[in-house]
Amino acid sequence: MTRSRMGVAHSTDHGTPDPRFPQPQSPTPTRCQREPQLFDRDYGDCRKEEELAKARRACSGCPLVTDCLKWALVNEDLTRVGIFAGTTPHQRKQLRKRLIDRLGPDWIDVLADQDQARRERAAAARHTPLTVNQARIIRMDREVNGPMPTGRLLTPAAQQRNRDRLVHALSA
Repeated sequence: MTRSRMGVAHSTDHGTPDPRFPQPQSPTPTRCQREPQLFDRDYGDCRKEEELAKARRACSGCPLVTDCLKWALVNEDLTRVGIFAGTTPHQRKQLRKRLIDRLGPDWIDVLADQDQARRERAAAARHTPLTVNQARIIRMDREVNGPMPTGRLLTPAAQQRNRDRLVHALSA
């Protein structure tokens, strides 16, 4: 398998990238594109801790870090070596186990569904502005409950319960 950083991953006899999770792209070159040798190392040797820390610092300031991590987690066959989003292969393996525990064995499908729903909500919001009452409901919800938790889908029953609470609060 040959690989270059962020934007082009080639797989010869291993898996291919999951099309639901495109590789993160940036209009300007990221550090991993400018210095791929810093990120393409096997970090099993403890003497390389300084190089690992340097790569992690570079990732911490990258605007693509979240999408990079998601891409690396989903495309395990393409990320067996190297640093992606400041994580080593071992750390990504641990993160995958945690995702399986939290979301189940089909965690990749769950993430893809969440991403699709997020894109659809964003597209709908661009085309349909909120009414005054909807904006009030959202503002009241944030005041009472704080920001919406991310990464958690509400069941239809929980959605209805929340809607009922908000309507009741508006009429009071």
